[in-house]
Amino acid sequence: MRRLCMMTVVLALLAGCGRSSNPTSSPPTAAAKPDIVVRVDGEHHACVVAKYGEPTGSTIGCADVVPFVRDELRVRDGSSYELRGPAAVDTVEANRVKAALDGAGFRCVGDGKP
Repeated sequence: MRRLCMMTVVLALLAGCGRSSNPTSSPPTAAAKPDIVVRVDGEHHACVVAKYGEPTGSTIGCADVVPFVRDELRVRDGSSYELRGPAAVDTVEANRVKAALDGAGFRCVGDGKP
């Protein structure tokens, strides 16, 4: 009898372990924030790059975004980024920046459109 009670307690405790099956639970808030933000300025053929939460960024050529992120901002591969820009942004330039960041191992958060 004692053994049966112990097995019931162990099974009850194990049932509480693991991932919740509640589909309405939201993802962690840290997953929603990118590590870096890239603003594409198609009019000037430049990009403004900053770590998330920094009020200002550095204006650089869009072709230099990946080296800048790695060398100057010291952001690791696999980090997340968000691509932003005005509605009239040059989509070719924005697509180049996105392809370069994706190819370098960075992850896009959001819809991936500026």
